[in-house]
Amino acid sequence: MIMLGVLSVTFLALALLAVPIAIALGVSALIIVAIWGMPGFILAQKMVNGIDSFPLLAVPFFILAASVMNSGGITTRVVDLFSSALGRIRGSSGVVNVGTNVFLAGISGSAVADASASGALIIPEMRKEGYSGGFAAALTAGAAVIGPIIPPSIPLVIYGVIAQVSITKLFVGAYIPGLMIASALIAYVIFYAKRHNLPARGRRPWGVIGKQFKGSAWALSMPLLLIVGAKGGLFTVTELGAVLVLYAIFVGWVIHREFKWRLFPGMLTEAGLQTANIMLVVAVSSFIAYLVVVHGIPRDIQALLHGADLSAWEFLLIVNVIFLVAGMFLDSTPATIILVPIFLPAATSFGIDPTHFGLVIVLNLMVGLIHPPLGLNLLITQSIAKVPMRDVVWASLPIVGIVLVVLLVITFVPQTVLWLPHVMGMK
Repeated sequence: MIMLGVLSVTFLALALLAVPIAIALGVSALIIVAIWGMPGFILAQKMVNGIDSFPLLAVPFFILAASVMNSGGITTRVVDLFSSALGRIRGSSGVVNVGTNVFLAGISGSAVADASASGALIIPEMRKEGYSGGFAAALTAGAAVIGPIIPPSIPLVIYGVIAQVSITKLFVGAYIPGLMIASALIAYVIFYAKRHNLPARGRRPWGVIGKQFKGSAWALSMPLLLIVGAKGGLFTVTELGAVLVLYAIFVGWVIHREFKWRLFPGMLTEAGLQTANIMLVVAVSSFIAYLVVVHGIPRDIQALLHGADLSAWEFLLIVNVIFLVAGMFLDSTPATIILVPIFLPAATSFGIDPTHFGLVIVLNLMVGLIHPPLGLNLLITQSIAKVPMRDVVWASLPIVGIVLVVLLVITFVPQTVLWLPHVMGMK
Protein backbone atom coordinates (compact mmCIF):
# COMPACT_ATOMS: atom_id res chain seq x y z
CA MET A 1 0.00 0.00 0.00
CA ILE A 2 2.89 2.38 0.70
CA MET A 3 4.20 1.76 -2.82
CA LEU A 4 0.83 2.58 -4.35
CA GLY A 5 0.53 5.66 -2.14
CA VAL A 6 3.89 6.97 -3.37
CA LEU A 7 2.83 6.18 -6.94
CA SER A 8 -0.45 8.06 -6.57
CA VAL A 9 1.06 11.13 -4.89
CA THR A 10 3.85 11.37 -7.48
CA PHE A 11 1.44 11.07 -10.37
CA LEU A 12 -1.00 13.65 -8.99
CA ALA A 13 1.83 16.10 -8.31
CA LEU A 14 3.13 15.78 -11.86
CA ALA A 15 -0.38 15.98 -13.34
CA LEU A 16 -1.06 19.21 -11.41
CA LEU A 17 2.14 20.61 -12.95
CA ALA A 18 0.58 19.94 -16.39
CA VAL A 19 3.03 17.16 -17.23
CA PRO A 20 1.57 14.99 -20.03
CA ILE A 21 -0.25 11.94 -18.70
CA ALA A 22 2.08 9.39 -20.32
CA ILE A 23 5.19 11.14 -18.94
CA ALA A 24 3.67 11.56 -15.47
CA LEU A 25 2.79 7.87 -15.32
CA GLY A 26 6.21 6.87 -16.67
CA VAL A 27 8.15 9.00 -14.18
CA SER A 28 6.00 7.66 -11.34
CA ALA A 29 6.75 4.10 -12.43
CA LEU A 30 10.50 4.81 -12.66
CA ILE A 31 10.50 6.24 -9.13
CA ILE A 32 8.87 3.05 -7.84
CA VAL A 33 11.46 0.93 -9.65
CA ALA A 34 14.32 3.02 -8.23
CA ILE A 35 13.11 3.25 -4.62
CA TRP A 36 12.05 -0.36 -4.20
CA GLY A 37 14.97 -1.77 -6.18
CA MET A 38 12.78 -3.63 -8.64
CA PRO A 39 14.57 -5.11 -11.66
CA GLY A 40 14.30 -2.70 -14.57
CA PHE A 41 13.41 -5.50 -16.98
CA ILE A 42 10.04 -5.94 -15.22
CA LEU A 43 9.04 -2.41 -16.18
CA ALA A 44 10.11 -2.97 -19.77
CA GLN A 45 8.51 -6.41 -19.91
CA LYS A 46 5.13 -5.25 -18.62
CA MET A 47 5.12 -2.23 -20.92
CA VAL A 48 5.79 -4.39 -23.96
CA ASN A 49 3.23 -6.98 -22.88
CA GLY A 50 0.66 -4.23 -22.42
CA ILE A 51 0.71 -3.26 -26.08
CA ASP A 52 1.39 -6.73 -27.47
CA SER A 53 -2.24 -7.20 -28.47
CA PHE A 54 -3.65 -7.77 -31.95
CA PRO A 55 -6.95 -5.92 -31.30
CA LEU A 56 -5.02 -2.75 -30.43
CA LEU A 57 -3.97 -2.59 -34.08
CA ALA A 58 -7.50 -1.36 -34.75
CA VAL A 59 -6.67 1.98 -33.09
CA PRO A 60 -4.48 3.47 -35.87
CA PHE A 61 -6.93 2.22 -38.52
CA PHE A 62 -9.87 4.02 -36.86
CA ILE A 63 -7.84 7.23 -36.58
CA LEU A 64 -6.69 6.98 -40.20
CA ALA A 65 -10.22 6.26 -41.47
CA ALA A 66 -11.48 9.49 -39.89
CA SER A 67 -8.68 11.50 -41.55
CA VAL A 68 -9.39 9.98 -44.95
CA MET A 69 -13.10 10.75 -44.58
CA ASN A 70 -12.48 14.42 -43.84
CA SER A 71 -10.03 14.69 -46.73
CA GLY A 72 -12.35 12.92 -49.17
CA GLY A 73 -15.29 15.28 -48.64
CA ILE A 74 -17.39 12.61 -46.94
CA THR A 75 -18.06 14.52 -43.71
CA THR A 76 -19.01 17.72 -45.52
CA ARG A 77 -21.58 15.93 -47.69
CA VAL A 78 -23.25 14.37 -44.67
CA VAL A 79 -23.44 17.74 -42.88
CA ASP A 80 -24.98 19.35 -45.99
CA LEU A 81 -27.57 16.56 -46.25
CA PHE A 82 -28.59 16.89 -42.60
CA SER A 83 -28.78 20.69 -42.92
CA SER A 84 -31.07 20.50 -45.96
CA ALA A 85 -33.35 17.77 -44.60
CA LEU A 86 -33.75 19.30 -41.13
CA GLY A 87 -34.00 22.96 -42.13
CA ARG A 88 -37.66 23.32 -41.19
CA ILE A 89 -36.89 22.49 -37.52
CA ARG A 90 -36.47 25.58 -35.36
CA GLY A 91 -32.77 25.98 -34.62
CA SER A 92 -31.99 23.09 -36.97
CA SER A 93 -28.21 23.55 -36.88
CA GLY A 94 -28.17 22.24 -33.29
CA VAL A 95 -29.93 19.06 -34.40
CA VAL A 96 -27.51 18.82 -37.34
CA ASN A 97 -24.66 19.08 -34.82
CA VAL A 98 -25.90 16.02 -32.90
CA GLY A 99 -26.65 14.07 -36.09
CA THR A 100 -23.20 14.78 -37.50
CA ASN A 101 -21.55 13.55 -34.31
CA VAL A 102 -23.62 10.36 -34.46
CA PHE A 103 -22.32 9.81 -37.98
CA LEU A 104 -18.73 10.64 -37.04
CA ALA A 105 -19.05 8.27 -34.07
CA GLY A 106 -19.45 5.44 -36.56
CA ILE A 107 -16.02 6.17 -37.98
CA SER A 108 -13.42 7.69 -35.64
CA GLY A 109 -14.02 6.18 -32.20
CA SER A 110 -12.58 9.30 -30.53
CA ALA A 111 -14.53 12.04 -28.75
CA VAL A 112 -11.69 14.54 -29.14
CA ALA A 113 -11.42 13.93 -32.90
CA ASP A 114 -15.19 14.30 -33.33
CA ALA A 115 -15.30 17.51 -31.28
CA SER A 116 -12.56 19.02 -33.46
CA ALA A 117 -14.09 17.95 -36.78
CA SER A 118 -17.74 18.77 -36.05
CA GLY A 119 -16.91 21.94 -34.14
CA ALA A 120 -15.01 23.51 -37.01
CA LEU A 121 -17.90 22.79 -39.38
CA ILE A 122 -20.98 23.50 -37.28
CA ILE A 123 -20.22 25.94 -34.45
CA PRO A 124 -20.00 28.92 -36.88
CA GLU A 125 -23.32 27.85 -38.46
CA MET A 126 -24.99 27.60 -35.05
CA ARG A 127 -23.84 31.08 -34.13
CA LYS A 128 -25.22 32.47 -37.41
CA GLU A 129 -28.56 30.86 -36.57
CA GLY A 130 -28.72 32.64 -33.20
CA TYR A 131 -27.24 30.16 -30.74
CA SER A 132 -24.91 31.63 -28.14
CA GLY A 133 -21.25 30.73 -28.51
CA GLY A 134 -21.26 29.04 -25.12
CA PHE A 135 -24.22 26.81 -26.00
CA ALA A 136 -22.81 25.93 -29.43
CA ALA A 137 -19.48 24.92 -27.87
CA ALA A 138 -21.12 22.99 -25.01
CA LEU A 139 -23.47 21.09 -27.33
CA THR A 140 -20.63 20.14 -29.66
CA ALA A 141 -18.54 18.91 -26.72
CA GLY A 142 -21.47 16.90 -25.36
CA ALA A 143 -22.49 15.42 -28.72
CA ALA A 144 -18.88 14.35 -29.36
CA VAL A 145 -19.10 12.11 -26.27
CA ILE A 146 -21.20 9.81 -28.49
CA GLY A 147 -18.00 9.14 -30.48
CA PRO A 148 -16.47 6.61 -28.05
CA ILE A 149 -19.88 5.00 -27.41
CA ILE A 150 -21.27 4.20 -30.87
CA PRO A 151 -18.75 1.87 -32.52
CA PRO A 152 -16.01 1.84 -33.50
CA SER A 153 -14.71 2.95 -30.12
CA ILE A 154 -11.09 3.20 -29.02
CA PRO A 155 -11.99 3.12 -25.28
CA LEU A 156 -14.12 0.00 -25.81
CA VAL A 157 -11.24 -1.68 -27.66
CA ILE A 158 -8.92 -0.96 -24.74
CA TYR A 159 -11.50 -2.19 -22.21
CA GLY A 160 -12.06 -5.36 -24.25
CA VAL A 161 -8.32 -6.07 -24.31
CA ILE A 162 -7.93 -5.50 -20.56
CA ALA A 163 -11.10 -7.37 -19.54
CA GLN A 164 -10.64 -10.15 -22.11
CA VAL A 165 -14.22 -9.85 -23.39
CA SER A 166 -15.57 -9.80 -26.94
CA ILE A 167 -14.94 -6.39 -28.48
CA THR A 168 -17.54 -7.12 -31.14
CA LYS A 169 -20.15 -7.73 -28.44
CA LEU A 170 -19.13 -4.48 -26.74
CA PHE A 171 -19.55 -2.66 -30.04
CA VAL A 172 -23.02 -4.07 -30.68
CA GLY A 173 -24.11 -3.41 -27.09
CA ALA A 174 -23.06 0.25 -27.41
CA TYR A 175 -25.51 1.20 -30.15
CA ILE A 176 -28.60 1.67 -27.96
CA PRO A 177 -26.82 3.74 -25.24
CA GLY A 178 -25.26 5.93 -27.93
CA LEU A 179 -28.60 6.53 -29.64
CA MET A 180 -30.21 7.23 -26.26
CA ILE A 181 -27.73 10.06 -25.67
CA ALA A 182 -28.30 11.40 -29.19
CA SER A 183 -32.09 11.33 -28.82
CA ALA A 184 -31.99 13.08 -25.44
CA LEU A 185 -29.65 15.80 -26.78
CA ILE A 186 -31.87 16.38 -29.83
CA ALA A 187 -34.93 16.75 -27.59
CA TYR A 188 -33.02 19.27 -25.46
CA VAL A 189 -31.86 21.23 -28.52
CA ILE A 190 -35.44 21.49 -29.86
CA PHE A 191 -36.66 22.66 -26.43
CA TYR A 192 -33.83 25.23 -26.23
CA ALA A 193 -34.53 26.54 -29.74
CA LYS A 194 -38.24 27.00 -29.04
CA ARG A 195 -37.57 28.64 -25.69
CA HIS A 196 -35.18 31.15 -27.29
CA ASN A 197 -37.34 31.57 -30.40
CA LEU A 198 -34.57 30.63 -32.81
CA PRO A 199 -35.52 30.78 -36.50
CA ALA A 200 -36.21 27.87 -38.85
CA ARG A 201 -34.30 28.18 -42.10
CA GLY A 202 -36.74 26.11 -44.10
CA ARG A 203 -36.25 22.73 -45.69
CA ARG A 204 -34.63 22.57 -49.11
CA PRO A 205 -36.68 21.22 -52.06
CA TRP A 206 -37.04 17.43 -52.24
CA GLY A 207 -35.04 17.39 -55.46
CA VAL A 208 -32.07 18.99 -53.73
CA ILE A 209 -32.36 16.67 -50.74
CA GLY A 210 -32.58 13.65 -53.04
CA LYS A 211 -29.48 14.74 -54.91
CA GLN A 212 -27.57 15.28 -51.66
CA PHE A 213 -28.74 11.92 -50.32
CA LYS A 214 -27.47 10.25 -53.46
CA GLY A 215 -24.12 11.95 -53.00
CA SER A 216 -23.99 10.91 -49.33
CA ALA A 217 -25.29 7.35 -49.71
CA TRP A 218 -21.81 5.81 -49.85
CA ALA A 219 -20.77 7.66 -46.72
CA LEU A 220 -23.97 6.84 -44.82
CA SER A 221 -23.51 3.16 -45.56
CA MET A 222 -20.12 3.01 -43.80
CA PRO A 223 -21.56 2.19 -40.35
CA LEU A 224 -23.38 -0.77 -41.94
CA LEU A 225 -19.97 -2.41 -42.32
CA LEU A 226 -19.87 -2.68 -38.53
CA ILE A 227 -23.27 -4.33 -38.25
CA VAL A 228 -22.77 -6.68 -41.21
CA GLY A 229 -19.26 -7.57 -40.08
CA ALA A 230 -20.40 -8.25 -36.50
CA LYS A 231 -23.43 -10.30 -37.47
CA GLY A 232 -21.75 -12.29 -40.21
CA GLY A 233 -18.41 -12.72 -38.50
CA LEU A 234 -16.77 -11.36 -41.64
CA PHE A 235 -14.14 -9.25 -39.88
CA THR A 236 -12.32 -9.08 -36.60
CA VAL A 237 -12.20 -5.63 -35.00
CA THR A 238 -8.72 -5.02 -36.42
CA GLU A 239 -9.73 -6.16 -39.90
CA LEU A 240 -12.78 -3.92 -39.68
CA GLY A 241 -10.52 -0.92 -39.08
CA ALA A 242 -8.52 -1.75 -42.20
CA VAL A 243 -11.72 -2.22 -44.22
CA LEU A 244 -12.99 1.20 -43.09
CA VAL A 245 -9.78 2.83 -44.30
CA LEU A 246 -9.99 1.14 -47.71
CA TYR A 247 -13.68 1.96 -48.01
CA ALA A 248 -13.07 5.63 -47.13
CA ILE A 249 -10.28 5.84 -49.72
CA PHE A 250 -12.53 4.22 -52.35
CA VAL A 251 -15.41 6.63 -51.68
CA GLY A 252 -13.21 9.73 -51.45
CA TRP A 253 -11.03 8.91 -54.48
CA VAL A 254 -13.27 7.00 -56.88
CA ILE A 255 -16.79 8.22 -56.02
CA HIS A 256 -16.29 11.81 -54.84
CA ARG A 257 -12.93 12.40 -56.56
CA GLU A 258 -11.74 14.66 -53.74
CA PHE A 259 -9.22 12.45 -51.97
CA LYS A 260 -5.64 13.59 -52.69
CA TRP A 261 -2.94 10.94 -52.55
CA ARG A 262 -0.30 13.61 -51.96
CA LEU A 263 -1.92 14.24 -48.56
CA PHE A 264 -1.94 10.57 -47.59
CA PRO A 265 1.63 10.46 -46.18
CA GLY A 266 0.70 13.30 -43.84
CA MET A 267 -2.39 11.39 -42.71
CA LEU A 268 -0.26 8.32 -42.02
CA THR A 269 2.17 10.43 -40.01
CA GLU A 270 -0.62 12.02 -37.95
CA ALA A 271 -2.29 8.66 -37.33
CA GLY A 272 1.08 7.24 -36.28
CA LEU A 273 1.74 10.08 -33.84
CA GLN A 274 -1.71 9.81 -32.26
CA THR A 275 -1.35 6.04 -32.00
CA ALA A 276 2.10 6.37 -30.44
CA ASN A 277 0.70 8.68 -27.79
CA ILE A 278 -2.12 6.25 -26.96
CA MET A 279 0.19 3.23 -26.93
CA LEU A 280 2.71 4.95 -24.64
CA VAL A 281 -0.10 5.58 -22.15
CA VAL A 282 -1.28 1.96 -22.53
CA ALA A 283 2.25 0.61 -22.01
CA VAL A 284 3.01 2.60 -18.85
CA SER A 285 -0.49 2.07 -17.44
CA SER A 286 -0.03 -1.68 -17.92
CA PHE A 287 2.95 -1.67 -15.56
CA ILE A 288 0.96 0.24 -12.93
CA ALA A 289 -1.93 -2.19 -13.35
CA TYR A 290 0.60 -4.99 -12.77
CA LEU A 291 1.62 -3.37 -9.46
CA VAL A 292 -2.05 -3.12 -8.47
CA VAL A 293 -2.65 -6.81 -9.13
CA VAL A 294 0.61 -8.01 -7.54
CA HIS A 295 -0.22 -6.18 -4.32
CA GLY A 296 -3.61 -7.88 -4.14
CA ILE A 297 -5.69 -4.72 -4.39
CA PRO A 298 -8.49 -6.38 -6.47
CA ARG A 299 -8.77 -9.17 -3.90
CA ASP A 300 -8.87 -6.70 -1.02
CA ILE A 301 -11.50 -4.54 -2.74
CA GLN A 302 -13.64 -7.59 -3.49
CA ALA A 303 -13.44 -8.76 0.14
CA LEU A 304 -14.24 -5.27 1.42
CA LEU A 305 -17.29 -4.91 -0.81
CA HIS A 306 -18.67 -8.33 0.04
CA GLY A 307 -17.96 -7.70 3.73
CA ALA A 308 -20.11 -4.59 3.49
CA ASP A 309 -22.98 -6.81 2.31
CA LEU A 310 -23.72 -4.67 -0.74
CA SER A 311 -26.19 -5.53 -3.46
CA ALA A 312 -25.16 -5.50 -7.13
CA TRP A 313 -26.97 -2.17 -7.62
CA GLU A 314 -25.23 -0.57 -4.66
CA PHE A 315 -21.91 -1.80 -6.02
CA LEU A 316 -22.67 -0.27 -9.42
CA LEU A 317 -23.57 3.02 -7.79
CA ILE A 318 -20.22 3.07 -5.96
CA VAL A 319 -18.40 2.23 -9.20
CA ASN A 320 -20.18 5.09 -10.96
CA VAL A 321 -19.00 7.57 -8.34
CA ILE A 322 -15.41 6.27 -8.42
CA PHE A 323 -15.13 6.34 -12.20
CA LEU A 324 -16.82 9.74 -12.46
CA VAL A 325 -14.19 11.14 -10.09
CA ALA A 326 -11.41 9.31 -11.98
CA GLY A 327 -12.66 10.81 -15.24
CA MET A 328 -12.31 14.28 -13.75
CA PHE A 329 -8.53 13.88 -13.48
CA LEU A 330 -7.48 11.00 -15.75
CA ASP A 331 -7.75 10.28 -19.43
CA SER A 332 -9.93 7.26 -20.19
CA THR A 333 -7.02 5.04 -21.27
CA PRO A 334 -4.95 5.01 -18.03
CA ALA A 335 -8.12 5.05 -15.93
CA THR A 336 -9.41 1.96 -17.73
CA ILE A 337 -6.14 0.04 -17.59
CA ILE A 338 -5.46 0.82 -13.93
CA LEU A 339 -8.97 0.60 -12.46
CA VAL A 340 -10.63 -2.19 -14.45
CA PRO A 341 -8.39 -4.94 -12.97
CA ILE A 342 -9.41 -3.65 -9.53
CA PHE A 343 -13.19 -3.62 -9.99
CA LEU A 344 -13.93 -6.18 -12.72
CA PRO A 345 -13.35 -9.25 -10.45
CA ALA A 346 -15.75 -7.76 -7.91
CA ALA A 347 -18.29 -7.00 -10.66
CA THR A 348 -18.26 -10.59 -11.93
CA SER A 349 -18.62 -11.86 -8.36
CA PHE A 350 -21.79 -9.78 -8.10
CA GLY A 351 -23.07 -11.43 -11.30
CA ILE A 352 -22.68 -8.32 -13.46
CA ASP A 353 -22.11 -9.01 -17.15
CA PRO A 354 -18.63 -7.75 -18.24
CA THR A 355 -20.11 -6.25 -21.43
CA HIS A 356 -22.63 -4.24 -19.42
CA PHE A 357 -19.92 -3.25 -16.94
CA GLY A 358 -17.67 -2.06 -19.78
CA LEU A 359 -20.27 0.31 -21.22
CA VAL A 360 -20.97 1.73 -17.76
CA ILE A 361 -17.26 2.38 -17.20
CA VAL A 362 -16.62 3.95 -20.61
CA LEU A 363 -19.59 6.30 -20.39
CA ASN A 364 -18.52 7.33 -16.87
CA LEU A 365 -15.06 8.24 -18.10
CA MET A 366 -16.46 10.14 -21.09
CA VAL A 367 -18.39 12.46 -18.77
CA GLY A 368 -15.01 13.81 -17.65
CA LEU A 369 -14.53 15.25 -21.15
CA ILE A 370 -17.41 17.70 -20.71
CA HIS A 371 -16.81 19.18 -17.28
CA PRO A 372 -13.80 20.66 -15.44
CA PRO A 373 -11.07 20.20 -14.46
CA LEU A 374 -10.12 17.93 -17.40
CA GLY A 375 -12.93 18.89 -19.79
CA LEU A 376 -10.83 18.32 -22.90
CA ASN A 377 -13.82 18.52 -25.25
CA LEU A 378 -14.81 21.83 -23.68
CA LEU A 379 -11.31 23.22 -24.21
CA ILE A 380 -11.41 22.25 -27.89
CA THR A 381 -14.86 23.65 -28.63
CA GLN A 382 -14.27 26.79 -26.54
CA SER A 383 -11.19 27.57 -28.64
CA ILE A 384 -13.26 27.16 -31.82
CA ALA A 385 -16.16 29.29 -30.55
CA LYS A 386 -13.81 31.92 -29.09
CA VAL A 387 -15.95 32.61 -26.02
CA PRO A 388 -15.08 32.71 -22.29
CA MET A 389 -14.78 29.27 -20.71
CA ARG A 390 -17.29 30.20 -17.99
CA ASP A 391 -19.98 30.58 -20.68
CA VAL A 392 -19.20 27.12 -22.05
CA VAL A 393 -19.13 25.50 -18.61
CA TRP A 394 -22.44 27.10 -17.60
CA ALA A 395 -24.11 25.99 -20.86
CA SER A 396 -22.71 22.47 -20.46
CA LEU A 397 -24.43 21.78 -17.12
CA PRO A 398 -27.78 20.60 -18.61
CA ILE A 399 -25.87 18.50 -21.15
CA VAL A 400 -23.83 16.84 -18.40
CA GLY A 401 -27.11 16.19 -16.62
CA ILE A 402 -28.57 14.51 -19.71
CA VAL A 403 -25.57 12.22 -20.11
CA LEU A 404 -25.69 11.33 -16.41
CA VAL A 405 -29.38 10.38 -16.68
CA VAL A 406 -28.58 8.07 -19.60
CA LEU A 407 -25.69 6.66 -17.56
CA LEU A 408 -28.05 5.83 -14.69
CA VAL A 409 -30.49 4.18 -17.11
CA ILE A 410 -27.89 1.88 -18.66
CA THR A 411 -26.43 1.17 -15.20
CA PHE A 412 -29.67 -0.05 -13.68
CA VAL A 413 -31.34 -1.40 -16.84
CA PRO A 414 -28.69 -3.80 -18.20
CA GLN A 415 -30.88 -4.82 -21.14
CA THR A 416 -30.26 -1.42 -22.74
CA VAL A 417 -26.77 -2.81 -23.36
CA LEU A 418 -27.35 -6.56 -23.55
CA TRP A 419 -30.57 -6.79 -25.57
CA LEU A 420 -29.10 -6.13 -29.02
CA PRO A 421 -26.17 -8.60 -28.65
CA HIS A 422 -28.70 -11.20 -27.45
CA VAL A 423 -30.97 -10.58 -30.46
CA MET A 424 -27.95 -10.96 -32.76
CA GLY A 425 -27.10 -14.31 -31.15
CA MET A 426 -23.95 -13.19 -29.34
CA LYS A 427 -23.06 -15.08 -26.16
